[in-house]
Amino acid sequence: MTIDEAMALARLRQWCSDRQQLSAAHTVDYMRRGWQERNDRHFDARLVRVIDFSRAMQALDPREQAALILTHRDREPASAVARALGCCERTVCNILPEARRKLAAQLDRMNLL
Repeated sequence: MTIDEAMALARLRQWCSDRQQLSAAHTVDYMRRGWQERNDRHFDARLVRVIDFSRAMQALDPREQAALILTHRDREPASAVARALGCCERTVCNILPEARRKLAAQLDRMNLL
């Protein structure tokens, strides 16, 4: 796995975390000490990151998207991913590296790595 692919996987994990926090309405850190100016830029940045990464994922083939999401977000084993995609495990093992390369290239083009 190349450095760009590793960075793409890190962005994928960050996207999953940000998306989960946004859907659970965890937008502001309420654990503060003393008075601080309220700053909504943190929420806005998270929302922009989620939207930009979703745009990069849409550039991939739907099969590649499903393989990446099932493997890295849902942490499904290759056998479950193969059943979901309707192919053999060997095909999943061939799809994943290519999908990571394409995602890394797309994120690099969008300056999101």
